[in-house]
Amino acid sequence: MNLQLLKETLIAKKRLVLPIIFLLFINIVSFIYLTFYQEPRVASLQSSWFEKRQKSSQMSVLDTATIYAQGKRDLQTWHSRILSKNDFARMLGELFETASNNSLVVNNVTYKPNSMKEQGLLAYTIDFSVSGNYAGMKSFISDLMRSRQIILLDNLSLANASQTKEDVQLKLKLITYFRMEGP
Repeated sequence: MNLQLLKETLIAKKRLVLPIIFLLFINIVSFIYLTFYQEPRVASLQSSWFEKRQKSSQMSVLDTATIYAQGKRDLQTWHSRILSKNDFARMLGELFETASNNSLVVNNVTYKPNSMKEQGLLAYTIDFSVSGNYAGMKSFISDLMRSRQIILLDNLSLANASQTKEDVQLKLKLITYFRMEGP
């Protein structure tokens, strides 16, 4: 009698039973996919990741001779990027050109050399003021930071006097280094 009642209910509620059977089928297929494909794949990728992480941590432990050699190479690269003090005017011209290429107007430039006699260097502090649109400012700063010359961005301030215009004032304090001796 219960089986007969079930058959009659299924026939009468066919519109309700078909979506339930469809959802049950999707659930079974998803379970099979998850169990037999996705879980083993995730476990495989996870173990591979752990192995690579362990190898990279073992590789980062270097002997002192390798660290010393890398440090010397880094210092040589750093020293090769330091220009002679005779190149200061050219570097300053490049700053003006970079500002111009980014549609900025140079308002003010002041600089002050500081001698670092022990290292044989001059550290120039350059206060630089430009105006223009915000996108040009971002591009200008990005271009400065990609420069081959070592330029440190020590301080930066942005100001916009008008809420309706996109005319931004940018003040930068840059520090750059030059060798005291000639080329």
